[in-house]
Amino acid sequence: MTTFNFRIFMLLLSLYPAALLANDLKGVGRNISAQVFDNWGKQFSAQYKETSIKYAALNAREGIKQVEQTTADFSETDTPLSKKELDELGLTQFPYMFTAITPVVNLPNIFNGQLKLDGQTLGDIFLGKITKWNDPAIVANNPRLPLPDEKILVFYGAEGSGGTYSMNNYLSKVNADWKAKAGAVGATQSPVGTPMTDLITMGIQVKNTPYSIGYTDISFARKNEAIYIQLQNSHGKFVSPHTGSIESSVQNVNWKASNGFIEDITNDKGAASWPITSASYIVIKKTSDNVKRRLELLKFIGWGLTRGDMIVTNLDFMPLNRKVFTQIRTIWNDTPLRLEGAEVVDAKQVLELRSDGIMIVDSRVAPEFKEDHIPKAVNIPYVEKSEKSANFDPGMDQFDLSKLPANKNAGIIFYCNAGACWKGYKAAVVAVNAGYKKVYWFRGGIPEWKSRSYPTESVHSAVARN
Repeated sequence: MTTFNFRIFMLLLSLYPAALLANDLKGVGRNISAQVFDNWGKQFSAQYKETSIKYAALNAREGIKQVEQTTADFSETDTPLSKKELDELGLTQFPYMFTAITPVVNLPNIFNGQLKLDGQTLGDIFLGKITKWNDPAIVANNPRLPLPDEKILVFYGAEGSGGTYSMNNYLSKVNADWKAKAGAVGATQSPVGTPMTDLITMGIQVKNTPYSIGYTDISFARKNEAIYIQLQNSHGKFVSPHTGSIESSVQNVNWKASNGFIEDITNDKGAASWPITSASYIVIKKTSDNVKRRLELLKFIGWGLTRGDMIVTNLDFMPLNRKVFTQIRTIWNDTPLRLEGAEVVDAKQVLELRSDGIMIVDSRVAPEFKEDHIPKAVNIPYVEKSEKSANFDPGMDQFDLSKLPANKNAGIIFYCNAGACWKGYKAAVVAVNAGYKKVYWFRGGIPEWKSRSYPTESVHSAVARN
């Protein structure tokens, strides 16, 4: 390579974010989850040597920001985004594991699971209403423990830090004063104590500070010998944090993609449930114009959710039920933003092309077409049996090419129901593969067409007109 060409190559290289080069997938999120993605990445890369996984342990907000800006491929958080936020940012999220947010203490001669607290008392401690370890409310549940006459030193999560969402949600259910002060959703606004940036920092601080209390996740507590407590659940039973009590909290959850998989799992009604169970979510873009990279990302996530569950369990987290993974796969991947061999067009361009007499193919099922379609469109249903992926196998599907023009130079527009609908994309791919030279893909489909207030027709209106 000449010096001149090398300089051009380096210039072009500098124009792309590092996360978009080769098959080095980049994740950014909380440090508490780094051990999961580091282990997933090592084992995945050992099996698929062409792909490496790099995870930066920063924080969830930075991770989501980088995914939105396409400088990271995935992020993760325990504070789920609302459906409105997901739609506005062009993101999708789904749970990948669960943990127990665990109050931890540093008291002399008190060991794991010995101290028992109910939700009212825990909330009063964080509100500063209970200030001494030998307060009658604490003694009532621990009559035989050597509780010291010492001031309680409180550590809590700063706004946006890991664990605050679930802790605040829980305390708002069991302590009326807390709910009035902090509300059911938001940061843990403790009026006393010292804010910590994350769960690991808080766990370390409690372990190094006598007579203190804070909270971390059970994985950190077990591996670092932080003293965790028993907590009273909604059945009035005192339970310890472990994978069994976490599983009890989530085993009957009805996960729904329609609301971004947001479900309230704190203070579950199960007799064995841990009260402060928290879901962790993977966050990715709804779609990408880098098809190869997208396929690698989804392959990695799919591997983690189906083959990485023992890694999650060994780290004292609770893996996602594989039945939920089947549901996740139906929503985690919108169609690509471009299609090789075809031109992606918007509603205005379709309107202009339509006036030139170009064939418009509605690839949806017949009932959808009969209900509402672009005027003059013809219905050639694309019957899907292949996966919803740019790497789909057309041989598994059914599409009647004989209904397309015999002239391979004739223009054809394909559409269905917006970016989440793969039928229009797949039909366009099949047409390109069949040798058609002027293929247009209307990715926005009927939703975009109607959003422009362009006219539609139904089979009934067309018949009436004729």
